[in-house]
Amino acid sequence: MSEYKGIKGFQVQTRTEDPTDGIAGDFYYNSTTGTFKTISAGGAPIGTWSSGGAINQARYGNTGSGNAGNAITTGGYADSGTPAGYKAITEQYDGTSWTEVGDLNQARGFFGGTNSSPYTASLVFGGASPPAQVDTEEWNGASWTERADLNTARIQNGGFGANAENALCVGGNNPGALDKVESWDGTSWTEIAEFSTTRSEMPVGAGTNTAGIIYGGQYPPGVNVTANTESWNGASWTEVNDLNVAKGYHGGGGSSTVALAYGGRTGPSGQVATTESWDGTNWTEVADLATARYQGAGVSNTTGSSALFAGGAIQSSPLSALTEEWTAADFSVKTVTTS
Repeated sequence: MSEYKGIKGFQVQTRTEDPTDGIAGDFYYNSTTGTFKTISAGGAPIGTWSSGGAINQARYGNTGSGNAGNAITTGGYADSGTPAGYKAITEQYDGTSWTEVGDLNQARGFFGGTNSSPYTASLVFGGASPPAQVDTEEWNGASWTERADLNTARIQNGGFGANAENALCVGGNNPGALDKVESWDGTSWTEIAEFSTTRSEMPVGAGTNTAGIIYGGQYPPGVNVTANTESWNGASWTEVNDLNVAKGYHGGGGSSTVALAYGGRTGPSGQVATTESWDGTNWTEVADLATARYQGAGVSNTTGSSALFAGGAIQSSPLSALTEEWTAADFSVKTVTTS
């Protein structure tokens, strides 16, 4: 870590360890960047990735919910197993290892889910079986139950939500779905205002159906990725500050004011390990994943302090069974500027 000098009252301290060992209100100088910074409560979380237990079935196009200590991942496409293809498998994580639990009613992959909901109460919707699906299923911690269908069938759709009773389904690669958004109220789906930047494949979101953001994704023709971020206030979409790296098929989750974006695909043959943290205004690059990959199950709690990325695809390699866990403090490091 870069050397920094902490200022507490009139005392100046020089350290070389991670500045986040301080407390909210600490003020220090980073000698590498030549900037003053402060440790503040809230804001974009500063954390690290560590290795977790491998999922039992390597796959990509899976989704999930929960956090680094308790999570589920379900569905996806596997190029191994008996038979290979779209899966209904659900696995549950206890912070150390994955255990197979109740299957989906409909095998599918490349679909949306409530990525920041508790692992015992989540919702999944859309995706490929094939063909493109309208099916919605709810998980109660033990089994999946079919719920009301989406209005528009879609594959490679994004989605987010903080619990099984509210969610947004966004975009998707199917005629009529590219800019379509649907809101779930616990009983049924309702079409709402379209976002401004078309996303055909796997935009990621964070928040609820009354306060959320979507970011990244692909758009036609070909593999074009976007850095565009839009916020939702329950009535309309507003363009806000972009991701630093344009990408699709990434992991993420959180809330409208604190969110994560990690991994992802940057083009036909590109992938990244970068993680970006959202503070309600800007995206900041933070710690990288150990292994660059895309289209795994990305989940996060609503504070962005605990997240997980399981499975996915690695360019020119077999599908992945890797799990990485993100942990962060409930404070952040911000650059001090003067006007």
